Amino acid sequence: GSELPAAAGSLPLPQNCSRSAPSSPQKMLLPALALSSAFLAPHAASRALSTSKVAMNGGKGFGGGEATRDPAPTVIDPNDPKGKQQAIHKAESFAEYLAKRSAGGGAGPTATMSAASSVSAAPVGGAGYSGKHNGPSSALDIGSELLNWRPDDPLARLGKVVGTLGPATMTAEMIEKLIQSGLDIFRLNSSHRQGGDFERIVPIIRAAAAKLGREVYILGDLQGPKFRCGTVQGEAVELVVGETVEMALMQSDADLTVPGRITLADTTEQNAMLRGLEVGMDVLLNDGFLAMKVTERVSPDTVRCQITIGGPLKSRKGINVPDLQIDCAALTAKDRDDAAYLIDKVDYMAVSFVQKGGDIQELIDIMDAKGMPKEQRPLIIPKIEKPAALKNIDEILALSDGLMVARGDLGVELGLERVPFAQKFLIKKANEANKFCITATQMMESMIDAPVPTRAEVSDVANAIFDGSDAVMLSGECAVGKFPCETVEAMGRTISAAEHHVRVMSPGF
Repeated sequence: GSELPAAAGSLPLPQNCSRSAPSSPQKMLLPALALSSAFLAPHAASRALSTSKVAMNGGKGFGGGEATRDPAPTVIDPNDPKGKQQAIHKAESFAEYLAKRSAGGGAGPTATMSAASSVSAAPVGGAGYSGKHNGPSSALDIGSELLNWRPDDPLARLGKVVGTLGPATMTAEMIEKLIQSGLDIFRLNSSHRQGGDFERIVPIIRAAAAKLGREVYILGDLQGPKFRCGTVQGEAVELVVGETVEMALMQSDADLTVPGRITLADTTEQNAMLRGLEVGMDVLLNDGFLAMKVTERVSPDTVRCQITIGGPLKSRKGINVPDLQIDCAALTAKDRDDAAYLIDKVDYMAVSFVQKGGDIQELIDIMDAKGMPKEQRPLIIPKIEKPAALKNIDEILALSDGLMVARGDLGVELGLERVPFAQKFLIKKANEANKFCITATQMMESMIDAPVPTRAEVSDVANAIFDGSDAVMLSGECAVGKFPCETVEAMGRTISAAEHHVRVMSPGF
């Protein structure tokens, strides 16, 4: 990528602010045809791969015993899943093993080595652990690079922090505190919009930014054809594994979700979803943390399901049906109503559940119809959360100003274990197109209830920056969390630290 500017905070409205410059055709690492075969293939491919790894090296398993104490471990039966754990290795010291391997000529050019010297004299580039993990990191001055430097200022960075407004932060006082803590982009989530919310909050954000002298942006996030349960009775409804519940359209505003019955607002999209459900289909709720299976069709708009993964269900949590394909427009009637207000008041407009370039064109057509000059239009940020969007990412980016790696629904649709590759793939695509990239979902989730993040969360944020993200996003941490300002500061320090080391990091892809 291009060199980072020396002065932090100098980034203008991020129309072309991706950290990486467009790559030349010779440097393209992502052949378009490779994605569907190598990534979007069924999960069975990964199972076959793991079986073949155990079968190779004469049944010795991963690496043929190179990194173990025993150069000839007990043969593993690939049909016995406990075989690897139960394999018993012969008693042998590590030094004796290294000496034996060297004598056999498998570890490097030295034919004979004494047991006493083999540990320290093992040659670099051999077949063992040291050879596999040899890299440039040992050449760093770890003192100046890490130990003698600390990211004390959460604002000394280029990467942006996006924060979602919600019940915990929808006041003028909290908005000022968030700006002082380092929040750069306020996300207005249309999924939870109540009458008059946006009309009240947008002027407050603009006034607070002017008062504090910080450049702050607003992102309007259109809901898209998202399926959600309705308002629950009380704080939450407990779903118990094995029990049966009905899922149906709301008959009135008073028809709340209660024990034994999950209700959905009567929209065109949710009506189509309920009518399309078939017995045996899995229904996932709250980003897959809860799940049930359709067992019976009760009526055209009501099904009966059995709970397979239980827990508390709160109001307006998302619903996914991975096996169900619904052909509907990217912008719902609600999206068009939200866009009519937001389109000339925000700096970014996020579009949910984009699957193809034509979905972006729908929003462009609305701007055209309103006669908006191109320089006054918000930047369009498609949220990539459907497998089809990965296949069509080039045509989507061609009509957009960036993208959001929306890992919540993407993980539900793809399977969690495939999200890390999808994230790196999408960031790489955005960087090559020189377009703005936001990585989102559960980045510091534990800080909803805790004043400090976990080590894993800090690593997740830093690695998103190392990969090339221009911004990282907070959702529930800011919307309903107990420590929204502390979360913004923690994320800012993590970005600052990652950018300090980014020049010496190997490419993430």
